[in-house]
Amino acid sequence: WPGEKLKALFPQAESFEQKNLYVSDEQRLNIEKALEGRLPEEDLKPSIYFAVVRNTPDAPPRKAGAIMFIDAQGDGGKIEIGVVVSGKGELMKVQIFENKESPKLIDPSFLKQFEGKKASDPLKTSNDIKAPAGMDKAAQSIAGGARRGLFIINEMFRKK
Repeated sequence: WPGEKLKALFPQAESFEQKNLYVSDEQRLNIEKALEGRLPEEDLKPSIYFAVVRNTPDAPPRKAGAIMFIDAQGDGGKIEIGVVVSGKGELMKVQIFENKESPKLIDPSFLKQFEGKKASDPLKTSNDIKAPAGMDKAAQSIAGGARRGLFIINEMFRKK
């Protein structure tokens, strides 16, 4: 149970609800078409966590965001990314938990650029995300992982 990581991603949550899912063939095709690439095997059975919050102590609990952990590949190896998506289908937060690349990639000024991004945004380092100096490839791996998490969550939970 990734409790500490979930709390780091959504500190105002009073609890988290886990959903273990299976990506259907139709969902996989939709995601892969949008991403213009294949989904890694580990993304076909995602665990998605919902942050549960209350507006006031006596208000009913509500789900305030969906969280997914995505692995991306950098020059130095695996990069573990936590992705939080709002009910509107926008990125709320991206955080790095495992990183063998430069510490520049965990700098808040880099990660804040992802906030508010939608599925329609390119999430490309040469376009709408500014990579730290000399970190273009690793920054694009993070952007691609964040985009993948955004598309998976949106596909699994969008209103039909």
